[in-house]
Amino acid sequence: MQWQENGGMSRKRGKVYLVGAGPGAADLLTVRAVRILNRAEIVFHDALIHPDVLTHCPPACVIVPVGTRGGFRVPNRQQHIHERLAEAVAQYTTVVRLKGGDPCVFGRGGEELEFLAEQGIAWEVVPGISAGVGGLSLLGLPVTHRDLAASVMLLTGSRTASGALEELPLSGPLSPSQTFVFYMPFRHFDEIAKQLMSHGLPASTPAMCVSSLSYPHQATVSSPLADLGNAVAEANLTPPTLLIVGDVVGWWQRLQAGIERDER
Repeated sequence: MQWQENGGMSRKRGKVYLVGAGPGAADLLTVRAVRILNRAEIVFHDALIHPDVLTHCPPACVIVPVGTRGGFRVPNRQQHIHERLAEAVAQYTTVVRLKGGDPCVFGRGGEELEFLAEQGIAWEVVPGISAGVGGLSLLGLPVTHRDLAASVMLLTGSRTASGALEELPLSGPLSPSQTFVFYMPFRHFDEIAKQLMSHGLPASTPAMCVSSLSYPHQATVSSPLADLGNAVAEANLTPPTLLIVGDVVGWWQRLQAGIERDER
């Protein structure tokens, strides 16, 4: 069904659920997410949501794509989404804002919660598995490791040259004993690698890109940090992608080599 604006209806004001769809595959939804989708009346979903996720919605549910890949290209896109949510709660009791991963990890969940609170609209967050933490566990890649990585840093890679590192109060050179996970790094691999190395990370630091995590066409490429851009380009990977940098990537490579050896 298609979304139709009808602000004249005087139905009881509803509630907005910010629901995390997980890192990709539909069977990685939480039980609560499925329960909310089962009774959703209208769902506003981002691009890259697995189509099978939406099969949990009732047949009469109104499905509204609001991702840039879903034909939703308007000026001030986020403000437009806010307005649609406000209109929806006047018509429906169960409004779902469906986001990939977790709503509050690079998903603009904070912005939408702030808007809902300002408007006095009831809301609830249903957490999801974030691709850059729980999603990597699917690969057997731990972002922390007792002997290798005591901390993990989650960063956005979507800005030109990834300005995320420039905003951090770094007290010294970066170390591969810390894990760096970049969300949405596509087209910026070279710039990110240069920034990391300019902050002291060795050029030989293990780095890895994973594309379409948890999908059947999932693919991974690993290389030393300095060679990352060329390695990704040669592999012809497509978004969505994650970039992982640090000693845990080298550990993961050894783990995979052992698995492959055992399978021979």
